[in-house]
Amino acid sequence: MVRLSETIYILSILRLDQYVYGTSFLDFMIMAPPLSARQRPVSRAGSLPFPAHLLAGHLTSLTYHLYTAYLFIHSDAKEIIGLGLFFGSLNASIAPNFSMGPALSSGEILIKIPYMFLWSWINLFLLDLHNQRHSIDEDSINKPWRPLPAKRITQQQTTRVIYCMYVLLVAVGLKVGGLLPCVLETIWNLWYNEWGGSSNPFVKNLLNGLGISCLLAGPLEVATGRSIFSGEYEAVIWLSILTAAIATTSHTQDFRDMEGDKAAGRKTVPLVIGEDNAGLVVSLGVIIWTIIACQVWGAGWREAVLPLIGGTALIGNISMNKTRRGNKLSWKLWVLWMLGLFLLPLLSR
Repeated sequence: MVRLSETIYILSILRLDQYVYGTSFLDFMIMAPPLSARQRPVSRAGSLPFPAHLLAGHLTSLTYHLYTAYLFIHSDAKEIIGLGLFFGSLNASIAPNFSMGPALSSGEILIKIPYMFLWSWINLFLLDLHNQRHSIDEDSINKPWRPLPAKRITQQQTTRVIYCMYVLLVAVGLKVGGLLPCVLETIWNLWYNEWGGSSNPFVKNLLNGLGISCLLAGPLEVATGRSIFSGEYEAVIWLSILTAAIATTSHTQDFRDMEGDKAAGRKTVPLVIGEDNAGLVVSLGVIIWTIIACQVWGAGWREAVLPLIGGTALIGNISMNKTRRGNKLSWKLWVLWMLGLFLLPLLSR
């Protein structure tokens, strides 16, 4: 067994460049503030820096990097990761409805949640790295606390992290499952952020629908160990309906960022067709896709109560509350409406 003193010695060797060059290799690749002259431990000739200072330096650097990673996904974590975990867990409990193997018990689903979370976090993190690398001016107005406008990390360093994340993404997909949704999500991500997809607001909405559907499909595949293309493609059909619902209503999130989008010259549905018309499109989409989803699952009023409540609240808020605070609330109500749709297969079986 490696003793603590030996571990500290290894760490000191790995971090030796911190004391020679003022920054470690990891800090050079992604960003952490180098130790100042006061923070650097003073050592005698031929001796190693004091281990306690070394350990404190490692902890400070690790905390800095973890918080930076958290800031990248902060705005989307609850909605995207939360929706993915909810969708995967919920439908894994009724997996036979989608020809994706036997139904999982609550205990089996709990065991799978860490793997589902890991899959969701890596895919969302890579998505946000790509997205925020190109939206520094906009984020400086709307979200100045994000890592790039806050200068916690540079664009060049972000690019290096992206390259590393692709390797990790494939490794996780091969190990825990959900490789096909990973690949598809990567394609939509690149199209959206690197190949000009976000420049057209309507293509942007389509890519949002396709991308979010992949972020839903991944956790489900991880939980069940089966492909969404199993059986007679029941899961694919359901995800296609959700893709259409998302593609026609996901610009709900753009209402809250109109000021920054306009300043950055970004084209979004509310800016192109007007806030009122964009709200009307959302309202029609909520009504149409709620009706279609209820028909697919044979849901009556009782089973459809949640999407009806969420959808009605969303339509009302978009129509009557056009303040910045109201626009943020609309996005939360959109998530509530989606959660209601997710419950239809369970409540209608």
